[in-house]
Amino acid sequence: MLRIFLTVSVLFWNHLAAQNLVDELAGICEANDCLIPSVFVEDKNYLEVQFKERKRVETEVDAEDIKSALAIGLEKLFSYARCGNVAGTIVPLSAPWGVFGYLKNGEIQQKFRVFLVIVPQVTNPPAPTDPTVEIVTAPPVWYYGRGFDTKVDEKQIEEHLFQIMKDLEQDNQSFDSTYFIMDMFNTDGLTGMGFEKTGE
Repeated sequence: MLRIFLTVSVLFWNHLAAQNLVDELAGICEANDCLIPSVFVEDKNYLEVQFKERKRVETEVDAEDIKSALAIGLEKLFSYARCGNVAGTIVPLSAPWGVFGYLKNGEIQQKFRVFLVIVPQVTNPPAPTDPTVEIVTAPPVWYYGRGFDTKVDEKQIEEHLFQIMKDLEQDNQSFDSTYFIMDMFNTDGLTGMGFEKTGE
């Protein structure tokens, strides 16, 4: 009986924590005009989310780890947004910003794709002057993911990532295990992490 109570309690608090993260994310994005997922589906201890079509500015980065990749990539992308484009204008950006990382043989590779979201009002963003930076129109894609609301170090990022992967595999979910995405919504650690849903 105690075990059942504890299990139900843990599930309830996991559900509540996930809902609080969703509410927090929605509130932050409403206040700051950032891009939030257009659909949330709560499923087990992770979410299914879909972002609507959006434009991003991106760059490939070779780096030792995710945080190093973000530092290098974001510098280039902010340079683009601060007049480093053919129009010589400011390009407004919004949260989330983040990184696509690649996986091989269960290990994170030292190649990343760092991105920043361009606000939806900018329908025709100017081309970058840096040839290593590009504008991408991302189609609507479903992801399995999990949210976190505290800052984590590199080791914890990897632990969270591989735990999500393990949970998806245990549930026989179909997902692309060759890459992952990590979205950051504020500087206080509100982060989403997950894998692209496949098989539909």
